[in-house]
Amino acid sequence: MINPSLCQFTAGSNRSAHSRSFNRAVLGRLPLFLIATFVFLHMQSVVSQDVESTKDKVTHIRGVDFKKNLVRVADGNSNFQITMENKTNETMVVDLGFEFSNSEISESVQEAYHLEPAETKVGSFTSKFRNIKENAVVTVQITKQLVRTVREVAEETQLREEKAKREQAQKAAADFARQQKAGEDWQKQMAALAEANRRAAQNKPVAPAEPVKFDVELVKLLLLDMEGRKPKPDLNSFSKPAMNHHWGLMIDAGLVDGAAIKGADGAVNSVMLKRLTKEGRDFLAAARIESAWKQVTHQATEEGDKMTLARLKQLVAESARPGPK
Repeated sequence: MINPSLCQFTAGSNRSAHSRSFNRAVLGRLPLFLIATFVFLHMQSVVSQDVESTKDKVTHIRGVDFKKNLVRVADGNSNFQITMENKTNETMVVDLGFEFSNSEISESVQEAYHLEPAETKVGSFTSKFRNIKENAVVTVQITKQLVRTVREVAEETQLREEKAKREQAQKAAADFARQQKAGEDWQKQMAALAEANRRAAQNKPVAPAEPVKFDVELVKLLLLDMEGRKPKPDLNSFSKPAMNHHWGLMIDAGLVDGAAIKGADGAVNSVMLKRLTKEGRDFLAAARIESAWKQVTHQATEEGDKMTLARLKQLVAESARPGPK
């Protein structure tokens, strides 16, 4: 495709043969100390002169002529110019990339140009190098030289957009399929759980469920456990019916996304849990504040058996509000 070209240059490479022969003629008639002085001053002046690239021939790429012009070396900076002439009857897009480098550092530059038919433009690239020795060799490498018509660029853009839309549609379809399968799996699990509870109820007499006392600390511990807190909260002191009862309350209150399976006596026999809801995460974030939670539990103790989950949510929400409590 594109053959990168290298241009190496040093100060003083553009001195003409006529100038060199003249200097030899003059130096032959001067005393030695004057010759040394002349050579010293001569060497001091060449470092700021403009020099041409060693390769300034014209390159032809798809109807566009490229000619490298001048590389200037002054105050440690390098400037590379390239002339582009569109000799086609179409608008052409030219992408150019350059790399300036020496033995220590390198710097990359990229530009894009639109050339109308018969239009000529000059690309000028100046390095940002500093503190480079004036006589150091600097290399300018063309890393990208791509020529396309505007029509081709438009077609490529259209193809990229169509590909992005296809990928987006495929991702949406895959996400929908996963969600649908998850929903179906959830329904199957719920049906199996309900069937298991029904069979268990048929095989043994229904005993009246023991009343479960509402426990604000159990609510917080269950939410922390579902969030995945490490280390896991210690729930060994709570019975399975008590935990199922509180899970059922939190599902009904919208703190947890899930479902509760209840028996004939209204007790929660088992639960299916998905995740914390946003309301549940907000509740838990406020409950983490120890000073606020201490006030909530104190108020819950005072209210005793009158305490409900709805009331607990109200107390926690009030504790999270700024200002005096």
